[in-house]
Amino acid sequence: MKHVAATSKCTLSIDWEDFGQQYTKYHYGIETAPLRAIDRQTNIILDLLDEAGHKATFFILGMLAKHRPDQVKQISSRGHEVGIHGQTHEVMFKLTPADARRDLETAAKTVSDITGLPLYGYRAPVFSVRRSNLYVLEILTELGLVYDSSIFPVKLARYGIEGFNERDALYRLPNGKAIVELPLSVVSFLGKKWPVSGGGYIRLMPEFLVSSVFRKLSEEGRDSIIYMHPYEFDTETLDVSANYPKDANYSRLRVLALNLRWNVFRKSVVAKVRRLLKEHQFITCLEKAKHVASQGNSSELLGFEK
Repeated sequence: MKHVAATSKCTLSIDWEDFGQQYTKYHYGIETAPLRAIDRQTNIILDLLDEAGHKATFFILGMLAKHRPDQVKQISSRGHEVGIHGQTHEVMFKLTPADARRDLETAAKTVSDITGLPLYGYRAPVFSVRRSNLYVLEILTELGLVYDSSIFPVKLARYGIEGFNERDALYRLPNGKAIVELPLSVVSFLGKKWPVSGGGYIRLMPEFLVSSVFRKLSEEGRDSIIYMHPYEFDTETLDVSANYPKDANYSRLRVLALNLRWNVFRKSVVAKVRRLLKEHQFITCLEKAKHVASQGNSSELLGFEK
């Protein structure tokens, strides 16, 4: 398979979703208003990017955008790329093709109505584009999107495609259209491939190791994509039960364990990301996708299944 030569640039992508809204939906199946903390978290990210002079890509969740269009407008007005992250954060491989299309159409309309700008990219919730539902890529092109960034090129417990091309590439699809895939970054260590580019990994790794990982990717001439969430930047303590219904019946011990999981080492994130922003050149997902598409090389998408 031919692919584009790497440009050794980083991309910071933010899956823009609200921590409290997400947990309430997963645990109780209801959509609530987001916590006001999303304002603080978003502003921390935007100020950090302004400080470094870089632009990022924000994949906007439709159900959050409905409640906070002001924040979506702020993200866009400060020069960052806006893409979509679905409407309700449904796991895409659990949806029928028709339901997947409805989710994507709703998300695209929700976000584009707020910004008034065209949309170019998508990231699936929980990276839920697998071999079994690669038809999602066809739907994206039929909605006018030009790139996807949903595939982990390694099989993990909930997602990923083992053996998928690790490099950014342009693919021809069965519907006759083409799409650029920007896979998430992995590194090889002890004979295995490891996902290292997410907020959870960055939160848990010491700062010197985070810096070392992305320096190694750069030295290998490989682009990298960092994916994070607003709550990972928060300066306040997270509480998974903050948005639960008032009459909710839940285990306080379980909430305590979840809170411990989500708060450990989190206050180290801003310093780690600030260092990466200083050490590397950053471009948006759209800039990466345009570069790949301009090369004109494409291959059939291996393992495509209807």
